[in-house]
Amino acid sequence: MRDQPPPELPPEDGTGITAHVTATGATADYLRQLAAVTGQSPEALAIQWAAGQVVVPDTALGDDPAAVPDWPTLLDGSPDLSEHSHAYLRR
Repeated sequence: MRDQPPPELPPEDGTGITAHVTATGATADYLRQLAAVTGQSPEALAIQWAAGQVVVPDTALGDDPAAVPDWPTLLDGSPDLSEHSHAYLRR
């Protein structure tokens, strides 16, 4: 097996593939806003979205209270750190 040369690639025929992507509604709005922030074109982001490289959230951040964890779970320290932070800062 090691003595065999790698397989040859098929010759290119020179024809390309043209694809069109249409995003509508909230998805299109999200892609436009993301394009404004990142400096990319909305068209480029729509192609990335269709390819699965850009994920469009189902809801806006903050619309679903369960999606945003409570502050104590975001802190790395003792379990009561968020409750007693004022006292800890004065030490």
